[in-house]
Amino acid sequence: MSKRIAMLQALIIIASTMMASGVASGQESETVIDTSVSWESDEVYLCSDDIRVADGGVLTIRETLVDLTCNITIDEGGILNLDNSILECGIWDEPGNPDGMDCGNGLMGYGYWDEESRASFRVPNDGIEGDFTMTMHSVGGVSYYGGQAFVGDSEPISLNGSSHTFEFSDVDDEEIWIGLIGYGQSSVSVSEVVIEVGNSEIVIEGVHLDRMNMMAAGPRQSEIVVNGHMSMSSSYLTGTKLTIGEYGSLVSNDSSFDRVGPIISLGDDSVVRITNSTFSNSLDDHDVRGTGFSEVTWENSNGSGGFTDRWERRIVDQKVIFDSKGVVFRVNSMGVSESTSFESFSNDLGEALINGGGDRVVEIGWSNGTIWKEAATIEIISYRTGWNPDGSGIDDYGGYSIPLSWQDTQYVGGNTPYIEWLALEFIHEDDGHDLVGYAGGSVPIRASFSNSGSAPASFYISCEVVETGLDADIGGFQGIVLGAGESGEIIFDWRGGETGYFTLNCRVLTPTQLVSDDSFGGGSITSDTISWTESVDDEGLPMVSILVAIFVSVLLVGIWLVRSSSQVEEEEEDYVREI
Repeated sequence: MSKRIAMLQALIIIASTMMASGVASGQESETVIDTSVSWESDEVYLCSDDIRVADGGVLTIRETLVDLTCNITIDEGGILNLDNSILECGIWDEPGNPDGMDCGNGLMGYGYWDEESRASFRVPNDGIEGDFTMTMHSVGGVSYYGGQAFVGDSEPISLNGSSHTFEFSDVDDEEIWIGLIGYGQSSVSVSEVVIEVGNSEIVIEGVHLDRMNMMAAGPRQSEIVVNGHMSMSSSYLTGTKLTIGEYGSLVSNDSSFDRVGPIISLGDDSVVRITNSTFSNSLDDHDVRGTGFSEVTWENSNGSGGFTDRWERRIVDQKVIFDSKGVVFRVNSMGVSESTSFESFSNDLGEALINGGGDRVVEIGWSNGTIWKEAATIEIISYRTGWNPDGSGIDDYGGYSIPLSWQDTQYVGGNTPYIEWLALEFIHEDDGHDLVGYAGGSVPIRASFSNSGSAPASFYISCEVVETGLDADIGGFQGIVLGAGESGEIIFDWRGGETGYFTLNCRVLTPTQLVSDDSFGGGSITSDTISWTESVDDEGLPMVSILVAIFVSVLLVGIWLVRSSSQVEEEEEDYVREI
């Protein structure tokens, strides 16, 4: 922009004129804008105080250069409009003349070791004659321990400490590149290089070096937080963090972002729309970072390129929820290579964190314009309860190859049973017969169920007498195996021990592994009341039979006694005659 050049030549920092249609109020070190305010100036505006655009406030910055040394917060309901303007950290920062501001002015590699992908930068020896030294400093004073440098095709040079000095002689204008690798997969950083030629010293910040396979690095002293709305039109944003809140939105058209990325989008309801815009020098390997379902729109725009992706979607602290504790599962096909797996189990609440709760990349908009999306699956290793124990012939609950969603929470409830009562009723030989039982006897009971779930269940019931609260004598626990979508019944005898009116209440015994007793259905049901009475003669038949039996027995005994008596008398008479 020609306007920017003219401004830079002025070398004057003054407060710009505020053309306000509303009022801006100051509170301590913060300027609060709660109505419509415009900044429009041919001079550089220095924001010495933090700025807050409150609900109902609108800040419009039009054709103005802002020395971005403050934080800007847009509350929900607030609006920030940038129109043909520049918001820049380190306005006066030029190669060889650093201003010492924290604007993300360093460099960092991506952690690759191979020659084609490793970090490298060109020694800035243009115009230097004779011998000179170049000292490389790390970002933040981090040690180079275990790192290596390659000067051209030389053998690797071991690095240590937070700086390293290279010596050069008779190179004239020869193009020299220095390759860098870190220990393990760590990245090597460069905050600045210091060139000494004789008594002269030149300091060049990393961002001004010619480099390959390196991204911007270092702290940034300012931040723009958008909880409301921010629009950019034909504008520049440089050297600041940009965060879009859970319900915030950013719309950029024909604008540029330098040392701003990644733009961080914090919520599924946030919006980031990038159109006809350009990114450069992102401080991570992506220009925009969204959540699983935040809106990220990228149209006709250029990213930082190379190993820096256009955008990433990440989810964090994702958890899956089961109806049961102790469910062992594995997540397969995680990561870009779709080869990473993770194994865990549900806790006493039925919950388990995916990947230990850490960040997980689920989508990448590659720098070449293609898009990768994660398609991970959940594999059930063991999902056993009291209704499908080992040896029952029933498979593990939960299902097979369950797609892992991008939701913060995913409920895994497939391939499980759901048992419901249909009826608990007495079986009558005569439908018109009264509900009567005889103390010491039993009555037949029918318990009917349905399984509306998607898996079989082997379960039992127990019963109690409502009026006494005591366990009913039903011959022990009664059980049934009920397939998915099936109905069935259990027939058993209820034995009564005393007279009176009594009601049967039966309940399904649910697995102790369940987080909630009703997760698989079950519950209880109460029968009609039955009258238990003493044993009585039914139409006189039983008693008559008994009396007849007694009479016949007495008669037979009498006949036997008479005959026996006659036989004895005859034997005595025969004995007397013989004498």
